[in-house]
Amino acid sequence: MSGGGEELLLGRLRAEPNGSVWILSPAVGWWIDPPPAGALLGAGSSFGRLACLSRRYQLVVPEGAAGRVVDGARSRRIVAVEYDEPLLRLVPLGAGTLELGDSATLGRPAGAHLPAGTRAVVAPSDGVFYGAPSPGAEPYVRVGQPVHLGQPIGIVEVMKTFHQLTYAGPGFPERAEVVELRGRDGGEVRAGEVLFLFR
Repeated sequence: MSGGGEELLLGRLRAEPNGSVWILSPAVGWWIDPPPAGALLGAGSSFGRLACLSRRYQLVVPEGAAGRVVDGARSRRIVAVEYDEPLLRLVPLGAGTLELGDSATLGRPAGAHLPAGTRAVVAPSDGVFYGAPSPGAEPYVRVGQPVHLGQPIGIVEVMKTFHQLTYAGPGFPERAEVVELRGRDGGEVRAGEVLFLFR
């Protein structure tokens, strides 16, 4: 598989009896830019890159895995990993503090009153929302812009830790269009607050 000039490499899965899923390394190499704890991932989401010999691969969450990162996220940007080493654990939404319902309703959080045919990406926790990678930089996305699964769309800062938001979630289409930006750049947000709408 390939996309955006970088080959895609699917992570391996190991299901746990409690409903969580471990994503395992598909090869030996250097894991670059692991997602932070609290990040929401679904099938097709990127969870970093893997440098293996002289090649780099985009790591992708395989079918059958979705939820919030709770274990395995590293504090370092680059980590040496072995084949089949557990990289991160995902717990289903609704098993943690953010109650969004099951995967069939992910993207349509209860009480959000979303327009028909749209899906939402919400704040994973309380914090400060940023729509651009740095002050004065171009925003990650704009209204009317097309997006694809795994694409970065914003940041939520929690106690000086930055959590990247991506367009992702079980049942989300491969591609969509940004129809509304509800998050205010530099504004405080609450867990579960709708930040983006897509169609």
